[in-house]
Amino acid sequence: MNIKCGSAKKTIVPLDDLGDTYLAGYLTMMAPKISGVRDPIHTRAIVLDDGSKKIALISVEVIGLLSDFTSKVREKLSAYGFPTKNVYIFSTHTHAGPDTMGLWGPLIGISGINKKYMFFLMDKIIEAVLEAENNLRECNIYYSINDLPNLVENYREEKEINSHLKLLKFKSDAELIATLWTYSAQPEITTRENTLISGDYPGLVSQMIENEYGGISLFALGLCGAQSPIYCEMGYEQIKKFAEEIFANIQTIYEKEELVELSPIEIRSREIEIPLENGDFELLSKLGIFNRDYKNGMVKTTISKVRIGNLDFINIPGEPFPSLFSKIIESRKENKIIFISHSNDSIGYFIPIGKYSLKPQVWVDNIENGKFIGHETESVGSKAGEIVRKTVRDLFRYKNILAVGSHADDLTIWAGGTLKKLSSEGNSLVCVRITDDYADSVGISKDRAIKNNRKEVERAYKVLGAKEVIHLDYPTDSLCKADYFELRGKLVHLMRKYKPDIVISFDLNGTDEENMDHIITARAVNEACWQSSFDLFYTDDFEKGLDIHAVGERYLFARNPTVVNFHVDITDYIEEKIKAISQQKTVLKNWFYQNKLLARANNLYIELLEEDVPNSIRVNLLVKLVYGEIGEKYGTKFAEEFNKIDAGFLQDLAED
Repeated sequence: MNIKCGSAKKTIVPLDDLGDTYLAGYLTMMAPKISGVRDPIHTRAIVLDDGSKKIALISVEVIGLLSDFTSKVREKLSAYGFPTKNVYIFSTHTHAGPDTMGLWGPLIGISGINKKYMFFLMDKIIEAVLEAENNLRECNIYYSINDLPNLVENYREEKEINSHLKLLKFKSDAELIATLWTYSAQPEITTRENTLISGDYPGLVSQMIENEYGGISLFALGLCGAQSPIYCEMGYEQIKKFAEEIFANIQTIYEKEELVELSPIEIRSREIEIPLENGDFELLSKLGIFNRDYKNGMVKTTISKVRIGNLDFINIPGEPFPSLFSKIIESRKENKIIFISHSNDSIGYFIPIGKYSLKPQVWVDNIENGKFIGHETESVGSKAGEIVRKTVRDLFRYKNILAVGSHADDLTIWAGGTLKKLSSEGNSLVCVRITDDYADSVGISKDRAIKNNRKEVERAYKVLGAKEVIHLDYPTDSLCKADYFELRGKLVHLMRKYKPDIVISFDLNGTDEENMDHIITARAVNEACWQSSFDLFYTDDFEKGLDIHAVGERYLFARNPTVVNFHVDITDYIEEKIKAISQQKTVLKNWFYQNKLLARANNLYIELLEEDVPNSIRVNLLVKLVYGEIGEKYGTKFAEEFNKIDAGFLQDLAED
């Protein structure tokens, strides 16, 4: 598989005609105006394109960017073919840039954000991405790593540091297109008296890389929580010295590279809610400092994983302590993992729950006035770190999905967006159709209907990402006279063979269900989910080399369900859902025909059901109408909803 890469950078120094800008340094709410420029700051972009996916990685030399800003940039870039989930805007966290969060205003209670500057910054980010896309060339990606424990320190816990320097090179033949490097020392070498703009040490190092090797060099802050450079707050001479030491280490590993696999490319994104325990955050929102709505005492944000072959980018919306992920890193030594802090959001520190305390802490080093309340005051709360840790852990878990429908269109209509999302994230999807759909047609013979529906359902499930399609070929609308014990046994066999972590199928809680195939499928599938774990049921499987298997989760759908406790945002997959449904022309023609007869029986004329309206328009309108209404219930554009059955009370007893 080939992948293309392009890069670009733009200067983001505030222009004079934009008005006053305040320095996002150390003096929150009493910040000085920026008096000049020590070294210019930039936004840099890398665009990757494999022909089906476009990804934008964007480094911005500012203190941090909240999701209200990054979501607007991502939405604008979606107009240029970049899905919002594929755009990552990460701040370098320099303490010598303009206020981009509102915390560094001239007086307490007054935001330091210059709105003109924020629009200027937005334009520059978009310009950089579009220019990078125009520069696309085929490339290979190379990975290098070094350990620099002598350049970073943790004043809170001396031994708890992450000191890895990681370097990615994007090369077209021998020419360097771009680099992305990461280190975990916070850019805070400028002094508290500083009023000049600076990218701190990351800005200088990136410039050194560009001058020496060419290309565009992006910096991403790593697992930075509580980690400082050894020259913390010592000024510009020490910034230069620190940058030179970092660059010298980059030079030593520059040729010690490992080729990164380019396939598969997948993106996993999880929206999380964190309890808002820190009242200061809500106060800042009420004062208009933070442009964020804390609903029901919760903070919403997103954590993502981008996988390119054997390389994983983990995007964290704040500043995580290294020990949050030490077990994850240790258990995946073979993986190339790059953590990026302040990605698409900046909501403070994520602290391990066992280390969270509002009591004054003692600095390890002998510092004057060495007691401090510390990072907890800049954290959403004590539960934030654990939620982030578990989310990242789950992003590394891949699952087997078994989806079972009675008829050709059951899975595409009820769960097509969810199935596409799961398969797109690298999970293994197997789809099962129980009947042959011979009666789901109009105007053609039984044999032709069976052949057409088999061919069309395989096309549809391929769109959804199924690696295998299984046809049980029971006569359609006739399961009421089928051998139920045999049907259930076939489903138990599939559970034991494919070992699904998730089964998606019908539920029995639909109040308007009139199709017996659906009811029998629901009963047989849900019984098979637990009977497959019994060693005295269907023992012939064991002679075939299979073993018992217990299904972990079930996502169940129904017509007019009485139990709904789970939804999946399918906004990014609605077009694939529509495309999959549209493959099933034989079933669709019959569905529209039957509904037209029903409308006419009630003396109704519905243009959408008439022959002169193309199928593609009908499907597009109906799907977006139905799943748009469901999405509106959950505050998203499109969604599918289910009765989710999982481990229940056992989850409360589980230990990590």
